Amino acid sequence: MATTILTPAENRFLQLSQPALQLTELTRVMPLLRDHPTIKDSSDFLSRSTRQLLLDQRVNWLVQGSDVWKLLARLPYAINASDRRADWHHCALCHKPVRYEYHVVLRTDGHEILVGSECVKKFMSDEMQYLMTITTEDNFHAVAQYDDLTAQYPQVPEILWDQQALPYLPQQHRRRQHWVKNGTKTTVTGYLKHRQQTLPETQLSPYLVEYTQLQAVDRQMAERQRVRHQHAVQQQAQLAKKEAAAAWQAADQAQLTAEQQLRASTSYQTYLQAVAALMVQHLPLPQFKQRLRGITMPPALGQLVNSYQLGVMATEFARTGQITATRLQIVPRYLVADLNRFSRQLAAQRQRDWDDDVFNAALGCELTADQRRQRLTQLRDCWEGRQLSDACYATLLRLRESWQQSPVIPATWPEKLRQAFQVRLAEQPATGWVPAKKNHVTPSQLRQLITPQADFATVAAQYHRLYALPAATEAVTLSALHRYYLVKADQRAGWAKATAKLVTELLKETVDD
Repeated sequence: MATTILTPAENRFLQLSQPALQLTELTRVMPLLRDHPTIKDSSDFLSRSTRQLLLDQRVNWLVQGSDVWKLLARLPYAINASDRRADWHHCALCHKPVRYEYHVVLRTDGHEILVGSECVKKFMSDEMQYLMTITTEDNFHAVAQYDDLTAQYPQVPEILWDQQALPYLPQQHRRRQHWVKNGTKTTVTGYLKHRQQTLPETQLSPYLVEYTQLQAVDRQMAERQRVRHQHAVQQQAQLAKKEAAAAWQAADQAQLTAEQQLRASTSYQTYLQAVAALMVQHLPLPQFKQRLRGITMPPALGQLVNSYQLGVMATEFARTGQITATRLQIVPRYLVADLNRFSRQLAAQRQRDWDDDVFNAALGCELTADQRRQRLTQLRDCWEGRQLSDACYATLLRLRESWQQSPVIPATWPEKLRQAFQVRLAEQPATGWVPAKKNHVTPSQLRQLITPQADFATVAAQYHRLYALPAATEAVTLSALHRYYLVKADQRAGWAKATAKLVTELLKETVDD
């Protein structure tokens, strides 16, 4: 069975009360109330939100509406002289004919309506029903007298009818409040039951004085509660701030730990070095991205950077020789810095290798004309080589022959190439030519030094002629070359297993000692 949310009488009461209430939500549904006198929960014109609003606010609106009306002082009620119902006026709320007419007025604008006694009891405030009873039974002028009284003592309605008055009053003062209310009501009732012009000032004074004192206590307790509440709010805010700071600190620490673990991982280092190796080749962007897909990215890194962002970095490196990724705000700065460092280091190493190779092809190595042309052609095909003009390569090809007549670096060369040759010429001996020594060596380059017929001394001399590595790296490299020839000698003599066994025993005794 459908439940009625709003009856026609309640609907009309809300419509008449709305100008004084000025409630936003009530104003919003007012067109709906005007179009539909009865509203049920099954009404198809109701949206879900409006139905819930009416269910939640109906009682509250009716209670607030009851306080915006008062009995009309000059004519609080009238009795129709006719015995015929057809001559009676209709109640503005229930629309039924009523013989006992109560005239009520809206406090805000003075709009008057006629209401029957039943609707007064149903819709109007306790204050109005109290006055209705006295006016009907004892004194027709009670409403006017009440208006005069409340104009002089505005705290009287609050004492009598406001159930929320003195909300912060301590419990030990409630008996005093009860005494004030009962004494005030008795005094006011006695005053209203008889027509009189003089206000009951003497009779009311003790209760009003006591009420003033209770108001002071209430305000004092309200202030204390406000201070306690403010202190509690501040403590809660400080606690929340500390918790938030701790949470941020924990999050920052977790992020820092994850960052440190990622940057220290071999997969991260290997991936960035591989990407940097692509960047320094200055490939066209489509080719760069195609080659990039062949490099396995660590899973943790996949959440931080993608191929588009790496493409932007590659384009920037090709244009400026460094990576700042200013436009890529969401890429971690440490990742940008690491990739920039790897790329610049690798680019600098490639440039030095290329400078060494060009110097060796042009001056440092003993080559035939065809070998020199072939080496220079190979160097010209790489990115570093494409930065030189055809005229530079023409002079490089003839530089070894022309050096005998004019040992001068051509002034038409780019300044960087001139500086590279000057540095390497400064390291040449007084007579003869030696190759420019490289500052790093790869296993494949070492394998080119090794020949079955050569011995370690010969290979070491050739190594020193071509390479100049840092002392620790050079010691490891020469040790590896020396061990290689020792292992090969043991293999040729058939001593490999016996030698390995003896070495194991020797190492064991060393550990025992």
